[in-house]
Amino acid sequence: MRGMTAAIAAMNLLTIVFFVGSIDSELSAQQRTLPPKPPVLPANMDCERLKGDKEIPSGPSITILKRGADYYVCKSKSQARLARARTAAVAVRSTQTISCGDGSASDCIRQDAATERQIEGLANRTDLWRYFEKVPPTKADIIIQFVANERASSSAQIILKVQDSDSGTWPYYESRPITDIENDVNKLVDHFIATSGRTALRSKEEMDKALQCALAADQLTALRSEYQKKRSDYDFKLTHPLDAQIDECNLHWKEWVCLKRGSSDGVVSYAKEWNESGEELRRKMSLEWEELKKLDQQIFSLGQTACPSH
Repeated sequence: MRGMTAAIAAMNLLTIVFFVGSIDSELSAQQRTLPPKPPVLPANMDCERLKGDKEIPSGPSITILKRGADYYVCKSKSQARLARARTAAVAVRSTQTISCGDGSASDCIRQDAATERQIEGLANRTDLWRYFEKVPPTKADIIIQFVANERASSSAQIILKVQDSDSGTWPYYESRPITDIENDVNKLVDHFIATSGRTALRSKEEMDKALQCALAADQLTALRSEYQKKRSDYDFKLTHPLDAQIDECNLHWKEWVCLKRGSSDGVVSYAKEWNESGEELRRKMSLEWEELKKLDQQIFSLGQTACPSH
């Protein structure tokens, strides 16, 4: 009886040892198959692990981190947003402080439209569109805003700030005193592009060609507008000769001189100035026709050399 009890106890012990060993083996196998823990990376940075034998990039906006045997290329989240953006739009705001003109001691702020047009034109001639696709603000990944104030003042400032359209945050900001507006705009754009760490979308030659195309397109639009205005004026004179002659006569004589007069026998006649005005009108219309032909030829020539639209 005692021998049987000892045998049972020994068997139970072997079972326990085997069970514990099995659990230990399973735990060891699980530990061996568990994925490695992700590396601890800065929360305010976007990081990408370098794969294969890819060269480690360098730049003022790039941070290289080593975690174990791996290297990570990291950028601040704001710089990462700028690097990801492809499309952009430019917005310009410029103001001046002026007297309100109502006798009050306070001043008023007005829009400086001339400076806004100048800054936008200068920005479009920088390298900005080598690195971004130009689109309307409603479709842009980022809005590049220039803000200028008190252009004529010795304390005038110009600011370049960039808004991320998705998050509404402002990942970039720089200001500088206005000294030479063209140089200031160029420097602000150069600094912004360098900080964003972007790669150019097109070559310098392609950019120069695009600028030439844009300039030709602007000239073509202006010429067409001028032609249409002059042609409308010419066509009106051609189809309303009496009205046109009255206008011409009024340029040189008093209004009553240009009116028709009735003679004693009821025959309608005009002053000699009326006839002179008619001759002057015909001379001017001949010159206007020659100018229209010249504008039409310029439009045709410019249209032949202008870049095709996409």
